[in-house]
Amino acid sequence: MESIFELENRLDISKELKKTMEQLFDDSRATLYSTNNKVYNYHTLQDAINDLVFLDWKYRDTFLTVEEFLESINIDYEDLYYTDFEIDEITFLHFIELLANMKYLLEQHPEIKLSAKTSACLNNIPLILEKMNYKLETLDDRVIITKRNADVDSVLSIVPKNIAAILLEYNDFRIQNNLAAKKKILKDIDLYIEKNIKLKSFDKELDNAIGTIVNKMGVNHPIEDEPYKSFTENQLLEWYDKCFLMMLHAIRIPKIIDIKNERKTILSN
Repeated sequence: MESIFELENRLDISKELKKTMEQLFDDSRATLYSTNNKVYNYHTLQDAINDLVFLDWKYRDTFLTVEEFLESINIDYEDLYYTDFEIDEITFLHFIELLANMKYLLEQHPEIKLSAKTSACLNNIPLILEKMNYKLETLDDRVIITKRNADVDSVLSIVPKNIAAILLEYNDFRIQNNLAAKKKILKDIDLYIEKNIKLKSFDKELDNAIGTIVNKMGVNHPIEDEPYKSFTENQLLEWYDKCFLMMLHAIRIPKIIDIKNERKTILSN
């Protein structure tokens, strides 16, 4: 028999949404806000967010409340009371990303105190995403959800901050099927490699492979040649993802060469 530490809690995103929404809208005394020796009790976390941080969120577009934002992604609190309620993964990720950004804003105000249950609910976010093979990344003043990718993580420390942000955005769940968005990112990475890596002097075959995709498959120039003109959007997405993987390898090459040279220096002494 498994111990309690070995039991697997299988993720049910509809159940997680309902539980979190109940905490957001129903849990009384969810938040205490203290200032100038006065204590303000908010009945729900939703009230606190709306009153204290939502309007200051620069990415709220024209939305004025959390409820209005949720309606825009087809989440209606009343729906949660139906026993057969189900949610799709993309809508759930939009919901989680909103909560992650609100949590980020709330953390900028140490005077705001959350109840233990509310804090636990918000602190569940990274674990929920890990079960879905996603993770949170903070880019300047916003929090995004990206696919977990060890290859991306391995190069973030060796590129400028603006390139690191671009690499993380490639795996943003919102653009996983967005050809135009991925094309723009690949173009920016290609320019960075061209200016900083000098790939051809290290690996001509890899340089040619990346060049074929960015120059023949619509990244840097319109597609004019066969068989590329006959590629479906899904085929292009597959090749763009392959190109992204090769670009990560290209970015790593100078670091690998430095390590090899360091080893040679040690052996020669």
